[in-house]
Amino acid sequence: MAHNEGIATKNGENLNIQCLLMKLKNNYDDMEKTYHYHQYMELIYVLSGSITAYIDDKSYVINRDSLFMVYPNEPHTYSSDTDNQYIVIKFFPDILHSREQSINEFEYIFNLSAHNNRHTRVIQGTEEIKSLLEDSFNKFTGNEYTSELYVRSNIIRVCAQILDFWKSNGEIIPIKDTVTVENIGIIKKLTEQIREEGALKTHEAAKICGMSDGHFSRIFKSVMGTTFTQYVKSVKIDRAERLLKCTDMPVTEIAQSLDYATASHFIEDFRREKGVSPKQYRKYSLEKIERQKIMC
Repeated sequence: MAHNEGIATKNGENLNIQCLLMKLKNNYDDMEKTYHYHQYMELIYVLSGSITAYIDDKSYVINRDSLFMVYPNEPHTYSSDTDNQYIVIKFFPDILHSREQSINEFEYIFNLSAHNNRHTRVIQGTEEIKSLLEDSFNKFTGNEYTSELYVRSNIIRVCAQILDFWKSNGEIIPIKDTVTVENIGIIKKLTEQIREEGALKTHEAAKICGMSDGHFSRIFKSVMGTTFTQYVKSVKIDRAERLLKCTDMPVTEIAQSLDYATASHFIEDFRREKGVSPKQYRKYSLEKIERQKIMC
């Protein structure tokens, strides 16, 4: 199972950014205990050796001078059988945009915080990225008056390079040109509420946004590129995956917590999206951890 690391604090205040220099020992025996998730986006840059990241049913080898990204609330863990050193940068995606968010900024955040299988996870680093992340660590640990501004600026520049890489590979999810800034603000606030508080029905979401059901549905699809029903279902499935991996909660209780009318409806949706039942998904996830232990 995985545990929620929560939000780091310093002097009683939540930290929007964390910069850490880490070394990883062989931890296969404790992998089940070390799976974790958090609300931060996480960037890993390997300075020496190599480490392996495990997310869902996939593993990613991150070699020296490579960059790796973990989405918010994504259960993950790392292992290594070599001497290594790497920088970890954790931050909330909201630090990347201004108060008056533009359409381009929304597209940036949407791509950087959405669980998109199209995005390349391991990116070959550059001297500039390495320099920016090392400077971020030094500024963060130096704890100077303007440290957070310097670190935030560096993170934005690194994320710009990630987005440029995805753009050059055709991996960006585009936002339509017809979308207005006002609509972006409305839909952004709504999606944040859904991810924090749980699913809504279409008429409930339309009422919150001050629109008719039909107008809301058209606006939502134009902004998000998917229907509201499909979006809510994807949020439910993401949350179900986390509960199956991170808790012992029975499938019936998970279905209830996700506002499904029946467990069978939940199981049907989950199987359609993931190709296996919730029980099979949980079983395969645990079996994979055991196989990874044996392989070491």
